[in-house]
Amino acid sequence: MIDVEIILAILFVVILGIVLIINRKKLEVQKVLFPIIYIIMYRTKLGLKLMDTIANKYRSLAQFFGFISVGIGFVGMAFISVSIVMVIIKLIFTPHAASSDMVLVLPFTNIPGIGYLPFTSWLIAIFILAVAHEFSHGVVARAHNVEVKSSGFAVLGILAPIIPAAFVEPNEEKLKKEKDIVQYSIFAAGPVSNIFLALIFFLFMIALFNPIEARLTEPIGFSFDVTNTSLPAGVAGLTSGVVVNSFNYKNSNDSSYFLQQMQYCVKPEQQVTFGTANATYAATTIASPNDATRGFVGVNNIKNEVRVKPQYEKSVLVKVFFWFKDLFKWLFLLNLFIGLANLMPLGIVDGGRMLQLLLTSTMKDKKKAMKWWGFIGLMFLVFILFGLITNYVGNPFKYVFG
Repeated sequence: MIDVEIILAILFVVILGIVLIINRKKLEVQKVLFPIIYIIMYRTKLGLKLMDTIANKYRSLAQFFGFISVGIGFVGMAFISVSIVMVIIKLIFTPHAASSDMVLVLPFTNIPGIGYLPFTSWLIAIFILAVAHEFSHGVVARAHNVEVKSSGFAVLGILAPIIPAAFVEPNEEKLKKEKDIVQYSIFAAGPVSNIFLALIFFLFMIALFNPIEARLTEPIGFSFDVTNTSLPAGVAGLTSGVVVNSFNYKNSNDSSYFLQQMQYCVKPEQQVTFGTANATYAATTIASPNDATRGFVGVNNIKNEVRVKPQYEKSVLVKVFFWFKDLFKWLFLLNLFIGLANLMPLGIVDGGRMLQLLLTSTMKDKKKAMKWWGFIGLMFLVFILFGLITNYVGNPFKYVFG
């Protein structure tokens, strides 16, 4: 039986393709790494009057949001940059134990430690976060009387045009004449609005969904991702996502006992057992890469697992509840992930523009500043591509270090 999500995805791609063909004369293609990565843009005037209305009515508030976004934006840029560098260092120096966990957040992807991303949740989340992101850019720009020439729809192409997006287009000439703080605030407003939106969805989940879920479900154990099949858990036959309900023959309906034992009790070269509903797996630990005195089995992304109580299993309302809970989870995660990703020091995103302005305004030699900006952007692009290749294909440094 064909999954409904797959049917909806096929329909979306077909309709998107038809729309692009019909409007091909009105489209503009920005060639990032054409034909591998490119952006198709369709300019409109949608939302411009609403941006003006909000900017005029709440000018001081919009400007204040833009100014605090500058600080948050640079902190976010530092955080995501350091995180990427640390991942690359780990991949190079501990290639057998480390995993990049860098994935393309696309529908039908099973993201380690988070779960499966359905097409409908992805599409709804992308639409909401893109509108919030670009609308924030536009409102802050208009609050500083910077003209917004157009808004519109875009499609990011990774070989094929598949990822919907949105954009606003300020008057670049007027924007460059503004004070640095104003430019920073306009650049940072978009990604920071996504981070704030992620926080709102997270609080909503805690306040509403979690208490209801606790009434509908019961704990059944814990799961994890097997880091590498050559490590003890993989050698024992454990696979990612398997639900474990006992550890060392002690029944466990969550991960607390397992974590406590691995942290304080289990030593290298010690045999441990994992029990599931159908089998028992024995693994001999090795020394932890972070502490040679502690045992290590090679699992990460440990997650407590629950199931719907028997009396609610057939309820349609319960199924609807969990669909919305999953949607809000992805609204939170995608706003957070994409908000932070837009703060990376890459030329094509907001963080790259913030870094460009910082370098050109603080360095006397503008040509040298632009060279540094290009070098940093290229370096992080290589880091990200390496992380993705490692996650999907394998770490080449395993072979370098034997």
